[in-house]
Amino acid sequence: MTLSKVQVNIKLDKDLVREVERLVKQGYFSSKTEAFTYALKILIRLYRAEELRRRIGEIREGTEKLPSVTEAIVEAHEEEDEH
Repeated sequence: MTLSKVQVNIKLDKDLVREVERLVKQGYFSSKTEAFTYALKILIRLYRAEELRRRIGEIREGTEKLPSVTEAIVEAHEEEDEH
């Protein structure tokens, strides 16, 4: 599968670009493009993880009053033992 690529022109702080160039020179990345692509993927993963944490929190808030699965199983077993 071939990924299509788009060129994006952005202005960045000189110090940031120098740091990326240093990472390329030290061999961490083969190019600035690779370094920036890697950084953006990490950024996107962080935001997606935060969104997932938020959604899980919303779900938990809506289910706090419900018994836990463990409690429900224990109660079901106790009711079976009584019969």
